[in-house]
Amino acid sequence: MYNKWHILVCFCCATLVSSCVRNQFNLERYEDIIQEMSPVDNVDVDHDWQLITTKTLMVDLYGLEDIERVQILTDNPVVNDQATILGEAYVEDKTSIFMSVSYPNLQETFYAAAIDSEGRYTIVKFDLDDSSVVDFDNPVASKAKVGGYYQVQSFSYLFEEEYPEAGDYDYNDVVVHLSMRRTAPRVVRLSVKLNAVGATQQLAFAINLSGFKASDIAKAEAEDGASFDNVSGVDFPDQMRIIMKQKDLLLTGLSQEAVLNIFADAHWATGDKLSTDYGVMTRSLYNVTYQNDDTHRTFIPREITYVLTFKDGVDLNMLSLGKFDPFIIKGYNSANWEVHTYAYHNSKVLFAYPGQNIVSLPWALSVPTSNFRWPLHAVKLGGRKEGASFGAYHTFDHSFGEWAEDKDDATDWYLYPDQSEVYNK
Repeated sequence: MYNKWHILVCFCCATLVSSCVRNQFNLERYEDIIQEMSPVDNVDVDHDWQLITTKTLMVDLYGLEDIERVQILTDNPVVNDQATILGEAYVEDKTSIFMSVSYPNLQETFYAAAIDSEGRYTIVKFDLDDSSVVDFDNPVASKAKVGGYYQVQSFSYLFEEEYPEAGDYDYNDVVVHLSMRRTAPRVVRLSVKLNAVGATQQLAFAINLSGFKASDIAKAEAEDGASFDNVSGVDFPDQMRIIMKQKDLLLTGLSQEAVLNIFADAHWATGDKLSTDYGVMTRSLYNVTYQNDDTHRTFIPREITYVLTFKDGVDLNMLSLGKFDPFIIKGYNSANWEVHTYAYHNSKVLFAYPGQNIVSLPWALSVPTSNFRWPLHAVKLGGRKEGASFGAYHTFDHSFGEWAEDKDDATDWYLYPDQSEVYNK
């Protein structure tokens, strides 16, 4: 085991200090080590690790009058008050618009609603597989009144802290849920819910608003002045800011992108004040075990809503939840490293760290549900060795391991937890 980790440390030296590259780092051996420690024998080399699709739709509003908004939903909201909004756009006196929509790959039915200034819905059912154009020629409801209740789309994001080393693959070092709503033509409300911290080191968390620059935003603020860096009126101490030194909510990334600085320390963000003993920080595990002692704790998940007001002229119709790039930041080898989901795995947003080289499982996953149950501490999310599946999601024909081996197989794995292996409080 020592020899494996020694090579991994050499890898970090090599990527940060160019003179080490030729002499110490063997990329092929590093990849061999990652694969050896993978819980899956044969990972699909073409895997994109996506359970979510993001598409651009052209919405034709010809023949409709006084339309203010368009929503894309999972169900007909006239007959189903559990319909979830997958995308939302403001029309602003146009007869057609382009808009972005993000949805689970398992979603089979889609509805579009054109909403007029009096709140009346004209609704059409359409098939996203056949076309990226939506029109209202054959509506299933016209100028109908809909109750004010709706479901807000929410995705779960699961992070491993070990990058660039092989992880332990329980994917619970940081677990967050994100949801988003358009509440005005220039206003986006983004809710961030911290659900679990199974890490043992300081981790910061930020969100890259991919496709938007910091200069596109007129104002960014949290509702009621809330902050994950504030616990019971006490701000996260400056002397403990090892990773995220900046305190502003809105940051400018290396490529001028808009970045939300959510928290500087995941453990502090739970609301449990950290304690020190002779200069050593005590970091408990939160909501990943059922133990309750000095190092295993539970907390009520904290949720904060951020209100982003964009400047005139910024096209927010192209923003959907799947375009967000949330990531954790860790300290490693005297530098800061970012851990992104696979879609953004080589993004360098705030720090010029070496990009992720994915040869087995990624270090972060996004799951298109707010009801996802993450594994208990030290329980692998899933695995597959010699044809046998194991871990928290191991149901035959619906296992994470089968999906890892074939990106088109068991794509519904996240709906089949082993209740004894996941956190259920």
